[in-house]
Amino acid sequence: MAFLNYEYRMVISYSEPVEKCYFTIKSIPADDFRQRSISYEISMTPNTTYSASSDSFGNRQIIGSVAHAHSCYDYTIKGLVETNVTGITGGVTDSKVGMYKYPHGKCVAGDAINRFAGKIGDEVKACTSDKDKCITIMNRLNENMLYEKGYTAIETGAEEAFSGGKGVCQDFAHIFITLLRMFGIPARYVCGLIVGEGESHAWVEAAIDGNYIALDPTHNMEITDEYIKLGVGRDATDCAINRGVMWGGGAQTQEVKVRVDKYY
Repeated sequence: MAFLNYEYRMVISYSEPVEKCYFTIKSIPADDFRQRSISYEISMTPNTTYSASSDSFGNRQIIGSVAHAHSCYDYTIKGLVETNVTGITGGVTDSKVGMYKYPHGKCVAGDAINRFAGKIGDEVKACTSDKDKCITIMNRLNENMLYEKGYTAIETGAEEAFSGGKGVCQDFAHIFITLLRMFGIPARYVCGLIVGEGESHAWVEAAIDGNYIALDPTHNMEITDEYIKLGVGRDATDCAINRGVMWGGGAQTQEVKVRVDKYY
């Protein structure tokens, strides 16, 4: 096992004052078979009160509002998580796995993904286990996609990203989920953090033999004890870290900084 110290900071600056806003932030690490949130501390500027709850996917979230004018919103969460090496994250429940079986949102195939699925179909079907199918699909996807920032946007779906052959972790995850579902394997999107400095990361959990197996298609590997899960969903929209409604504000810029340190 390992212990991961993490810090996630998000700063949103506005060209004009925001008169009022309501927000939902999903940045508190999950508790499951492979990780345990030991402690965390949240700070916000402007200072505001908030309440904690869980959404329909089981993701931990805080909900709050800022009722006075402000030109900058600064949010930080720091904490400690214990993780295990295993990529098995917990049991599959029949009441929820159904939502991860079918095309949805950004995980919908078009002509390019359909052609690719047909191309690798015989190899995938020849695999002797569902896990081997997942690994094979992930390997082939990685051979046909390049990691490149700035080529896609947060709104980009699986088909558009795959057609272009380039993208970031969100795109790799959306395409992988789309393919897994096409081959009959329920799969869900995971938003989280990994050891190092940068931004948030995305990977996939596939429902296999009564458990969710966590795979990182961007790095073409099973996850390790260097990953912290924050939330899950049918696609990135379901577990977006920050969502809100505001009045005023004009143009806005958002800066995110993540740091995760590992020790035993």
